[in-house]
Amino acid sequence: MKFKNFIKSVDRVFFKSLGLKIYAGVYSMISKKNLKNNQGYSIEIVYQRDNHSELAKLCDYYGSDKGSLSKGPHSYPWVPHTYSDYYEMIFAPVRLYVKNVFECGIGTNNPKLASNMSVNGKPGASLRVWRDYFPNAQIVGGDIDKSILFEETRIKTYYIDQTDLQSIQGFWNKVNQDDFDLILDDGLHTVDAGIKLFTQSFNKLSPTGFYIIEDVGMHMLSDYVDYFKNKSFNVKYINLNRPKIKIGNNSLVVIRKTTDS
Repeated sequence: MKFKNFIKSVDRVFFKSLGLKIYAGVYSMISKKNLKNNQGYSIEIVYQRDNHSELAKLCDYYGSDKGSLSKGPHSYPWVPHTYSDYYEMIFAPVRLYVKNVFECGIGTNNPKLASNMSVNGKPGASLRVWRDYFPNAQIVGGDIDKSILFEETRIKTYYIDQTDLQSIQGFWNKVNQDDFDLILDDGLHTVDAGIKLFTQSFNKLSPTGFYIIEDVGMHMLSDYVDYFKNKSFNVKYINLNRPKIKIGNNSLVVIRKTTDS
């Protein structure tokens, strides 16, 4: 406990430089020690903060929690993620060439459903972000909440229960589309549901596409490491810096078919 408090004190004083690096290094070492069967994986801690992110601006406009340039208030009762900074870094050079995007999890505001965005959440926010950010892309969304399904210009949504393999297969039969440049799992946020969606959906990814699982907590990370350990995928575990918020609360698993950047 004393050591943890010391790191926090250092972090407050030198947050943007030495303190952050120490904090990140200690976090990474502890993470690796705690993960079981941890050979063959690496944790990447990303420090970059994009204060001019077009994606973050769109997240503010539509009410998505994937990023923000604003200090609030937000429609959801938590600090926004900084996924938009990472996504901007990946996709800004190729945004005009992205043709197909699928996201599981439209953002239900039904408090009775797991992983909801709270009653003030804005269903479809991130789908609209993708549509505007990728001007030549068709956007597909899926959610278990049938009441929030909708269709707009370049956006179509369908029912999907990512805990049910038959439901996932039925979803893809309706979509009838391959070669997705980006597939995002922002759905139930459990390892079991994440793996089921992955096994039925990764074959829909284009050869150079990105399959990204969002909101991966440390309690889930070891299970994903075990699952991908002996499989021939290019997998990265990404922890994103978010000022004054613990690093492990802002994490992604990024899977690709190719090792190309």
